[in-house]
Amino acid sequence: MFVIEKTKWADGDINYNITIQDSRYDHNFNTIWGRLKRAAKALFGKPVYFSDVHLEGEERYKKLVADMTDLLNTNLDDEQ
Repeated sequence: MFVIEKTKWADGDINYNITIQDSRYDHNFNTIWGRLKRAAKALFGKPVYFSDVHLEGEERYKKLVADMTDLLNTNLDDEQ
């Protein structure tokens, strides 16, 4: 899952967090050994790769850009 989050802090600063979240339980990703290896990599600042983002066709890309533009223009104060 490709997730884009927008956070507005009390001081007015706005941050965007873009993550790729993977919840698959196949290919031995969630064995104890696999989890320990990923934790060790994260502990030492090494990248932990789960998946990448592949957008097929221009329409999906255009929708992503439009959704990100909507997020950019979202006033979080109105949503509280």
